[in-house]
Amino acid sequence: MSEKMPIKALEQQLNEVISVKLKDQRIFRGHLTRCDMYMNLTLADAEELENDETRAKYGQVLIRGNNILWIQIT
Repeated sequence: MSEKMPIKALEQQLNEVISVKLKDQRIFRGHLTRCDMYMNLTLADAEELENDETRAKYGQVLIRGNNILWIQIT
């Protein structure tokens, strides 16, 4: 059922680590703390990755759903 309702799959991952790739090709990884029906996400302990290595650490970030290319649940 979760493949038909991606927001439900995300809600099940609250406080878990996820990776998010944006349309501008940046990848962020962090603990999912919030998500809404527009797929806006808040990540805690967020870091930007480049070639699977940490490029920058941000703490908490808000990612707008319309900027997301894909989400990987790890």
